[in-house]
Amino acid sequence: MTLFNLEDLQRLSADPEASLALREESKRIQSSPNIVFLPCHLQFVRSIKGCFYLGFIIFTWAYNSYFIPEIVLLPQYRDGSISCFPVLCYYMVSICTLVSLFRAVTSDPGRLPFDLMPTPADKLNWTHCQRCLIQRPLKSHHCRKCQRCVRRMDHHCFWINNCVGEDNQWIFLLLVFYALLLSLYTLVLDTLHFYYFPTCMSCDSLSFLFRHQRYLMYLSCILGVTLTSLAGSQVLQQTINILSNRSTVESIIHAHKPMHERPTVMTRSAYDSFRDVCGPGRVLWWFNPFRRHTGKPNVYYYQQTV
Repeated sequence: MTLFNLEDLQRLSADPEASLALREESKRIQSSPNIVFLPCHLQFVRSIKGCFYLGFIIFTWAYNSYFIPEIVLLPQYRDGSISCFPVLCYYMVSICTLVSLFRAVTSDPGRLPFDLMPTPADKLNWTHCQRCLIQRPLKSHHCRKCQRCVRRMDHHCFWINNCVGEDNQWIFLLLVFYALLLSLYTLVLDTLHFYYFPTCMSCDSLSFLFRHQRYLMYLSCILGVTLTSLAGSQVLQQTINILSNRSTVESIIHAHKPMHERPTVMTRSAYDSFRDVCGPGRVLWWFNPFRRHTGKPNVYYYQQTV
C-alpha cells in the first residue's frame, strides 16, 4: 500500500466520481463498525472466521489443561512419584496463558477514532487513510477485518480474532510465550507418561480416563505439536519485529522493494526495543499478564513506513 497524503487527497478531489466513491466507502465503514464494545472498556471483533480460529485455541487450552493434570500430574502426585511443584507450575502456566488470551482478544490494539484531528505540529507527519479517510499518525495501518485504523499495527491475528497493535502487542507477546511454554510442558509430560512414569496405582481401572488414557494422550500430543508450531513461529516473528523496529505489515509491504527504497529504521538496543513494547519496569515484571500496561502519552513516530 502506498502512502496517501494530503496532496493525493486534493488531487483526487478533482475527479468527482472517484471522490464520491471514496466518501461513500468511508461513510459505510464508519456507519457499520465490526467492533462490539463490551463493559469495562473491553472490545470484541465480529468475525465468523476469527471466532472459529479462536475456538480452536480455547479448545486446545481447555483440553490439555484438564486431561494432563487428571491423567498424568495428579495421579503421579497421589502415588508419590512427583512433588506438588510440577503440578503447581503447570496450573500457573495454564492460568497465565488463559489470562493473556482473554486480554489479547478483548483489548483495544490502538484503534484510532474517526474524529481524530492532528495538532498543527503533527500535520506534516500524519497521513490520510485511503479507506476511512481519517488523518492518522505514521506507522498506522487500516485493518480490513476490523474496518478501523490501528496505531503501529503489526497484523490482524485470526487466532485471537483481533489486531495486534501498539496497545496490545505486549500482551500478545506474552500470550504466544506462555502458549509455547504450556505446549512444550505438555509434550514433555506426554513423553514421560508413555516412557517413564509408572502405571497409576491409585486410579480407578474402570474409569473413563483410565480406560481411554492412551487415546486421550495421543490427541494431547497432536494438539501440543500444533500449538508449539503456531506459538513458536509467532514468538520468533515478534522477536524479530521488535528487534528490527519493524511490523509484520511493514515487512510485507517493503519485501519486494529495492533496499534503497525502503525506509531507514532507527537501530536501538535489544533492551530499549523490548521496553518500548513491554513498558517500563524490571524485566521480570514484563512477564506478568495481570499488570496494567501504560500506553504512550504522545502518538508520534519518526519513521515513515505505511
